[in-house]
Amino acid sequence: MAGDTSTRTRPRGSLTREEIIKEAPALLEQQGPGALSTRRLADRLGVAPNALYTHVRGKADLIEGLIDQVYAGLTLNPDPAGDWTQQLTTLSQEIRDHLLAHAAVVPYALQQPGLGPHSLRLGEAIYNVLRPAGFSDQAVVGIVYALLTYILGFVALEIPRAGTDPQTSDEFVRRMWAFFAALPPGEFPHTVQLAAQLARISTDDQFEFGIRTFLAGLQAQAR
Repeated sequence: MAGDTSTRTRPRGSLTREEIIKEAPALLEQQGPGALSTRRLADRLGVAPNALYTHVRGKADLIEGLIDQVYAGLTLNPDPAGDWTQQLTTLSQEIRDHLLAHAAVVPYALQQPGLGPHSLRLGEAIYNVLRPAGFSDQAVVGIVYALLTYILGFVALEIPRAGTDPQTSDEFVRRMWAFFAALPPGEFPHTVQLAAQLARISTDDQFEFGIRTFLAGLQAQAR
């Protein structure tokens, strides 16, 4: 097809895996998470689609590289002077903030586990906090899985609200309070009574409450 040959502008053999993986986020940002495909990526890179397969084994391998590239930018240095709960809180907040800055990759991180070197490095950072705290090996693995599932799931639900009215603004609080308070009290009695609290809670509050609750359960288990 003429449309295909027009994109083949690069010299054969000039493409690298690193370049392919680095171009993928730009495609996602422009066309959305569902746009990731080797054909679209090849068009952006000016090569035939089969040129990509020299460096990536398929879409799953491409996604693996994409996830690992995102995790490569994480700062994983919680203050060693803090106890394990403080260190996990810091790590959780840093992971959430970093994923929010790379929102287009989050749906893929939910689809398949990260098994690249930087993904493994993230796991190591959390193991390094938990194992010296005295948790069993079985507990450590379960805690890491549960924690990352919570963070990824929270961010995935949080992303669609990004760019909307700030949830801490007075106007937002007033609108939400009015909405909950105006519900039929016979049908939603607790919601009406909790209107003030429901209107004021922000995504930051929700995330931090979830982490505190999670860690409180772990502390009880450790005791």
